[in-house]
Amino acid sequence: MVGHVGNYLFYVLAARALSPAEFADVSAMTALATIALMPATGVQAAAARDTAALLASGRNDDADGLVRRLARRVGLFQAGLLAVLVLATPAAVAVLDLSSRSVWLTGAVWLVLGIALQVSLGPLQGRELFGAVGAVLAGPMGAMRPLLLLPGVALLGVTGALGALVVATVLGLVGVGLALRRALSRRRSGRVSLTGIWPALAALTAFASLTNADVVAAKIVLDATDAGLYSSAALLGKIALYAPSALALVLLPKVTSRLQAGLDVRRPALLTLVATLGTGLLVTAVILAAPSSLVSVVFGPEYRAAYGLAAPIAAVMTVASLLQVHLMVTLASGERTTIVLIAGAAVLQVTGLALLAETAVHVVLITAAATGAAVLAHELVSPFSTVRLLRSGRPRPGDGGPLLSAGTVPAPDRAPPSGRSGDVHES
Repeated sequence: MVGHVGNYLFYVLAARALSPAEFADVSAMTALATIALMPATGVQAAAARDTAALLASGRNDDADGLVRRLARRVGLFQAGLLAVLVLATPAAVAVLDLSSRSVWLTGAVWLVLGIALQVSLGPLQGRELFGAVGAVLAGPMGAMRPLLLLPGVALLGVTGALGALVVATVLGLVGVGLALRRALSRRRSGRVSLTGIWPALAALTAFASLTNADVVAAKIVLDATDAGLYSSAALLGKIALYAPSALALVLLPKVTSRLQAGLDVRRPALLTLVATLGTGLLVTAVILAAPSSLVSVVFGPEYRAAYGLAAPIAAVMTVASLLQVHLMVTLASGERTTIVLIAGAAVLQVTGLALLAETAVHVVLITAAATGAAVLAHELVSPFSTVRLLRSGRPRPGDGGPLLSAGTVPAPDRAPPSGRSGDVHES
């Protein structure tokens, strides 16, 4: 929550320090980066899942080896990606109608560094070192951003706002390096490849598109001022998505460990769904009950016209947050149906935005239709749907496809150590 509040303050302060048109530049770059970072989030999820499975199987050396292998491969990928983004500068500035090339280049550096920070959370998450994960989310990916924003804007304007994200990310990488220094420094660690990475990449990239393509579309379809107004409304509404997202972060390794040990996953999955739905409905209700001056108080009087879109966006993001919980269960179980559904919804959304969107209302309605269709289809066909979780006794890996297929981390051939999973039998 500290991280989300800090990240939110970054946008609020950026909106107040910049004009709506300049704020639209920042919002478009961060939304585009969020979509682009989702493949890294997919690697993070796969790393968290495999690390949890390896440790549950007693393969600590292999878990350390996975960290070193990830570090090498991510470094090579970053170098290639930065070269591509630098070459794409003229085209990107023209398509996104950015104010200068430095905005794109600074955002590109942030994106490249952010990939490493995002991926590095996976081994921490899989080890259930949630204190370290929380420190990264609260500091470099949260509270540090608004602290660095105002000096950055004062020095370099829009470019300085994105530069604040670069500095915060560098500090985060230093902290993660210290947390994983033992695994990174071990020369005689096991060699193991990451498994289940492509489904995770596809699913989380599609989910990022589903929840961020609206801001990018608004930047392209609407004029600069209206795009800035939409971005402020989206920022308010997406609290319904970001506030409960930490629950999904914790859920992935928990469900992986339980399925690995053949234990029930209904209780953690259903409790997370209830908490997520309650948070989203609360955020939507608060926005509806608040006066229209709320946007003026938060962002400034220039943004007051955006208020009417905030509650509808919050409602759509509440549905999306439920889809995120189902996605974490899907990645843990190895079930593929939900991944296909989310990918299809993302394609439907992008197609609709490209062909039909002309106003801000159109953008919201198209996003709502694609997200709602994905949730409805999931309830109809997934073995881990809410209805089936409520009705069935103990969903097993075999109900939704094998948890681990050939070539992946094998399940342990012994009972889990006493004390590791004995506390979950109360369900």
